[in-house]
Amino acid sequence: MYSKRGQVTLFVIIAIIIVALVLLGIFLGPKIFKPKSEPFDISNPDVYISSCIQDPLKEKVEEISPQSGYEETENCIVYEGKCRRYLCYQSQYYAACINQEPQLQQYVENLLKKYLERTNTVSRCITNFVEAAKRKGYEVQACQNPTFSVNLTERFVLVPINCKITMNKDNQPKTYENLIPSLQWPLYDFIEASQQIIDDEITNKDFDPMSYMINHYWVEIQKYSTSNGDEIFVLTERNNPEHEFTFAIRNYPLPPGIL
Repeated sequence: MYSKRGQVTLFVIIAIIIVALVLLGIFLGPKIFKPKSEPFDISNPDVYISSCIQDPLKEKVEEISPQSGYEETENCIVYEGKCRRYLCYQSQYYAACINQEPQLQQYVENLLKKYLERTNTVSRCITNFVEAAKRKGYEVQACQNPTFSVNLTERFVLVPINCKITMNKDNQPKTYENLIPSLQWPLYDFIEASQQIIDDEITNKDFDPMSYMINHYWVEIQKYSTSNGDEIFVLTERNNPEHEFTFAIRNYPLPPGIL
């Protein structure tokens, strides 16, 4: 008798628990299992596409910046396990170094553009935006073959894109052209500083980091001399030390034994 009552009580408890779990799922389910949302603003293609391009662009910039803006590991000196490219080099004794890349900014812009083309980044991000906008109920049309460039400017890497995008939702059409995705990264500023350092090294034979930093507070410059007289410059953004640009100089080299 008591065994049957115990079983009934157990069944009642289990039923109450099941009902409670069902009610909990009904009320809390939408909060716990939220529908997947788009990671970027879908109403503005410039914001969405810029956010999409930033990660691969940043990855490439962070790769080349410690190597003086180059992909190739040649004409360099290994320092702290990394190839530090010579931006100014001289093999003759007692002679000033020769600037190896006087058009470094244009070189880096072209390198980054080729990288984005090779990885199909711009077209892929535009396609991703179109698909995401359609999921949100927009009627969208976008160019099939976007053209773009890469421009280094003060504190930013810009990727101007020539692509017409039309969007329509609730009879409110919008048209976007000339998108300008950007990455906040002082690559232009680093290159400008490196060229000024090279000019000063050639002219005065000994660049003074402290004097430069007084007038350019945004950057911190460390200067190291190697055993053979080469100099390595490490430039970091003062407010963001992860932003780094490194290069080497072989200027007025001396014969062995004179150092």
